[in-house]
Amino acid sequence: MFLENYKSGWQDFFEDIKKEPFYIEMMEFLQKEYETHVIFPKFEDVFKIFRLVEPEEIGVIIIGQDPYHKKGLANGIAFSCSNDQKIPPSLRNIFKELNDDLNIDHFQNLDLSNWVSQGVFLINAIMTVRSGEPASHKNIGWEHFTEKVLDFINKKNEKIIYCLWGNFAKRIYNNLRYNFINKDLTISSAHPSPFSYHLFKNSRPFSKINEKLCVIGKEPISWDK
Repeated sequence: MFLENYKSGWQDFFEDIKKEPFYIEMMEFLQKEYETHVIFPKFEDVFKIFRLVEPEEIGVIIIGQDPYHKKGLANGIAFSCSNDQKIPPSLRNIFKELNDDLNIDHFQNLDLSNWVSQGVFLINAIMTVRSGEPASHKNIGWEHFTEKVLDFINKKNEKIIYCLWGNFAKRIYNNLRYNFINKDLTISSAHPSPFSYHLFKNSRPFSKINEKLCVIGKEPISWDK
């Protein structure tokens, strides 16, 4: 159903996941959803993130909840949106913290594809949503899919930095199967939504990520791209 012209390193993952009963049922459900409702992101963008980076290149994982549910925003990357849109509140707060943390102004570029290409895996745990209905595709199988994706990445990479924004991301992280995740490489804070921005503010995740990347011998992220 979805465009799966993913990077070659994901081939084994998708070959295996397509055989899973939960995945087959979820795809059948989503086929009907796209036929009968307005669903975001566009079906060709649902797996966009897998087209931007090889699993072996991932050094940082940031977990979102589900895509933006307003027209034109969701583009297949957590927190990211198209540059012809008005900036969503959570993304605005992320950029405010980036500016405070590293003095980087990212407000004119709302598309975070370049972060993903550098190894920052921005994945929504729930990868589709009905227009105007946040969390409408919760519990259809996406959360299980995402956990399998992250377990696959963890097997491919000895050291991964997890940046957990909010309790939802922390629950997904705590459900991961592989117990060799390095807790010392995990960064936690509140979610950047307007409801918890006062707790997210001054958390400085971007400089912390780069510091930890340097410790494990990886290139820091150019957050200005």
